Amino acid sequence: MAVQASRVLFEARKSLSDIFGIKNANDIAFGSNTTEALNLAIQGSLREGDHVIATMAEHNSVRRPLEYMRRLRNVEIDYVPVNAAGAIDLMQMERMFRSNTRLVVCTHSSNLLGSILPIGEISLLCRKHQAILLVDAAQSAGVMPVNVQQLGIDMLAFPGHKGLLGPQGTGACTLRQSSI
Repeated sequence: MAVQASRVLFEARKSLSDIFGIKNANDIAFGSNTTEALNLAIQGSLREGDHVIATMAEHNSVRRPLEYMRRLRNVEIDYVPVNAAGAIDLMQMERMFRSNTRLVVCTHSSNLLGSILPIGEISLLCRKHQAILLVDAAQSAGVMPVNVQQLGIDMLAFPGHKGLLGPQGTGACTLRQSSI
């Protein structure tokens, strides 16, 4: 039974790697939901004194662990404003980068604002400033194309139960090995 369960998990990882353009299916870690995946990614990647850039469109599942890290590890956070249409100013985001910027966290698509952030362009800023890009795909996974290789996403957090039509209580986080 353990071997069968292992095969089922590997097949799920393989299917998800095909959907999201992930090179190594073993780079997918399963969890109970997107919130857990985001918490693991945020808390696992930040160190004392790091700087993070996030957007004002972020869900509490991003904001709360970031604020926790501010208190726990003296992490600095800047939030990029969004306009009435839910868009961000990429030039304003770029001005927020610092020498200690380690992580940029952003939602791919906001279910409150109806906006879709330009992940590819944000990724280019992250590469330029040597920062890790974590994308919250809670609303976009399985609904719209998300290819981590093409978009330059280092970490992707997503639920199993929404657009992917999986069971409740499932989620995952991907980690590109070269990103941390």
